Amino acid sequence: MDVLHSLLAQPKVHLHVLLEFARLVRQRRALLIELVRREGFDQFAGSWAGAAWAILHPLVQMFVYVGIFAFIFRVRPAIGEGLNPYGFDFTVQMISAYLPFIVFLNMLSAAPDAVSGQANLVKQVVFPIELLPLRGVLAALLPMTVGTAFLLAYSLIKFQTLPWTWLLWPVILPFQMLTVAGLAYALSAIGVYFRDLREITRVLATILFYLTPILYTEHMIATNEGMEWLGAGLRLNPLSYLVWPFQDLAFYGHFQHPAAWVALPLGSIVIFVAGYRIFRKLKPYFGNAL
Repeated sequence: MDVLHSLLAQPKVHLHVLLEFARLVRQRRALLIELVRREGFDQFAGSWAGAAWAILHPLVQMFVYVGIFAFIFRVRPAIGEGLNPYGFDFTVQMISAYLPFIVFLNMLSAAPDAVSGQANLVKQVVFPIELLPLRGVLAALLPMTVGTAFLLAYSLIKFQTLPWTWLLWPVILPFQMLTVAGLAYALSAIGVYFRDLREITRVLATILFYLTPILYTEHMIATNEGMEWLGAGLRLNPLSYLVWPFQDLAFYGHFQHPAAWVALPLGSIVIFVAGYRIFRKLKPYFGNAL
């Protein structure tokens, strides 16, 4: 309700910020593409496989998860009437939630230093520093896309079927990216003045991983006595509403978490506008702080 109230209270402000951001991306798209390319591929420059590592890394990670959860531990997925109608295994359940978390995790590790680590660019009047937090967010799309293609192929090969909800993947993805971009803008701006933020976010990422429905679901918790506190933690964790729609479309095949499908689109706009406005408000003082 608070999110909805915020959207209704200042619709013109939200629309103005979104349009301003869209103009920036359109006008500076060539520079942004180059920044994203460097962020995603230049780290592998000089290696034997070169840029191929950007694809090999997430692929190997997906194969490891399949080997561990499908053949070694053989973890059972959520079962029950309507919960697993396609017979998908725990690998699908876990990877479908982990993929959007990868983007969030990459953002947490890159955002605090996105501006403070580029002091030479920040002090150049002509450089659009609004692109610096965005490059890490967009670069994280590559491992997520590779992982999503792997999950789709794995589901088809093993189960010979896909739920119709897979069609909603391109619909929900922009809202996820908008959410992560808003957080990146806020963290990158704060990181200029608070240099310990990077270490704090690393610790926070570890905690959030175990409080996000990746390795378990509400149904798995409900069938284990004494785990009620964890179920409450999942519902209170904002990241749950980021990963649940992806888990719904790839594993459940229906709207198992309808609240998340409402909260993510509305919340993404509020979070992005708030983060972007924080960045723009602090931007004039970055040069002095660095």
